Amino acid sequence: MLSACSRSSLRRAVALGATCLLVFALAPSVAQADVELHLPAVDPGQVTAWGGAANVQEALTPPAGLDDAVAVAASDTPGSYSNLALRSDGTVVGWGLNKYGEASVPDDLSKVVAIDTGAGFSMALGADGSVRTWGVNDAGQLDVPSDLGPVTAIAAGGYLGYRGYGVPYAACGFALALRPDGTVVRWGQDGDGVGCDQLDARMNPPAGLSDVIAISAGDRVALALKSDHTVVAWGPGVFPGLDGTWFDNWSDVTAISAGTGNSLGLRSDGTVLAYGIWGEAGPPHVSDVTALSASHNDLFLHTDTTISAYPGTLGLPTGAGYQAVSAGNDYGLAIEAAPHGGETPPPSGPPLGSAEVQPDVDTNPPGSVEAFQYTASDDAVASTFHVFLDNQNQAQSVVVGVYADQAGEPGVLLSSGKSTAVVAGEWNSIPIPQVVVKDGARYWLALLGPRATGAISFRDLPNGSGGPTRLGRQTDLSATCGLPVLWRSGINFANSPASAYVD
Repeated sequence: MLSACSRSSLRRAVALGATCLLVFALAPSVAQADVELHLPAVDPGQVTAWGGAANVQEALTPPAGLDDAVAVAASDTPGSYSNLALRSDGTVVGWGLNKYGEASVPDDLSKVVAIDTGAGFSMALGADGSVRTWGVNDAGQLDVPSDLGPVTAIAAGGYLGYRGYGVPYAACGFALALRPDGTVVRWGQDGDGVGCDQLDARMNPPAGLSDVIAISAGDRVALALKSDHTVVAWGPGVFPGLDGTWFDNWSDVTAISAGTGNSLGLRSDGTVLAYGIWGEAGPPHVSDVTALSASHNDLFLHTDTTISAYPGTLGLPTGAGYQAVSAGNDYGLAIEAAPHGGETPPPSGPPLGSAEVQPDVDTNPPGSVEAFQYTASDDAVASTFHVFLDNQNQAQSVVVGVYADQAGEPGVLLSSGKSTAVVAGEWNSIPIPQVVVKDGARYWLALLGPRATGAISFRDLPNGSGGPTRLGRQTDLSATCGLPVLWRSGINFANSPASAYVD
């Protein structure tokens, strides 16, 4: 029997590995046999490239007509100069030097939702949770485990291994996959391949690692982002004397990226954490960051849609108008923002929920949770949960969350957050791990005033124009345990929108 605080994680995220790091929560499904994943919430746009040695710049130029990309992946392996782009129709385009065949996308590849490229190979994640690999198999990086099952995220990494004087380097690639239960699987050579001896047991995920929502694979290091916003690191690339405990100081992290010799973490306030060659203090003067990608030159996408790099500029494009980045070994890729135009302006208001202060006060006893169904009005990546607490609110802490809809009920818990500095009579903004919402899809926004903190009072509108409401059956939930991963409905209400939204 599970204790009150025991839980099996069903949270999901997509992390596009070491080269392009964006974190996306995924669509609902509790059973592994029923995984349904979606494309990143990025407007299809033009791909641009910069940097690289003079003799490879022509090879790095994106193919003509590549104006509908929603994700890009640049190779972090020295000398590879191979790239992938995921198009809005779920197909993949590859280009570059293609030294190991990592840019030779299989002809039958379709319905893809995530991509990554590592040492000599590339990966694709299908909408059904299936994994495809291609390129060279020097370290068994193409050997997807037969019992892997559907997964929710992938990451490709590795390094070039020395085989001896006058012998070509081995492409020592390894792969990570995130299962729906929050555990991580690794494959790639276990030390018996010439030149790939560092892909040994140190690359295996730490025993007991669980509740993971995002993964990233670098040179000889792997990262996992957990649902409590902390990071776990492992592998021989975690420098001696600076083992995985270094990351114990990382908190409030919403995105991760592992590169060559360094790793990055993005915090909810837009600041950056760093480990490795750039030192604990991280890249200087970097703020207002919304996405990042680690390599020999790290890339940062800012809230004003500009791009910066550290430590070099790599011929960085100037000006604003970008929505995704991916760092190669000495070059970069980006997706330009597609402007809204013509007769269809962007939607006004929040992408999910209600920003109106509703007229009625609703009070729930401590330990009780209530969820409100909403239909998303736009594609978005949300990282903040806003809730209006009434003047009568007594709860000293509040837990909030976003659930996927499953057959008209709260399904998978996609993201959650907590505030211990709540203010009555005002909107309260609570950071949450990034979650993708898709235009037209249904979700549930949940509110919990934990046990022993006082009754929570918020605003809603009984018999309003919103979706249905579900009061959870559990009545003794604490701030430590948080929201229930597996929802059990108690009392049901109809059409009662609350003053809560995410953006």
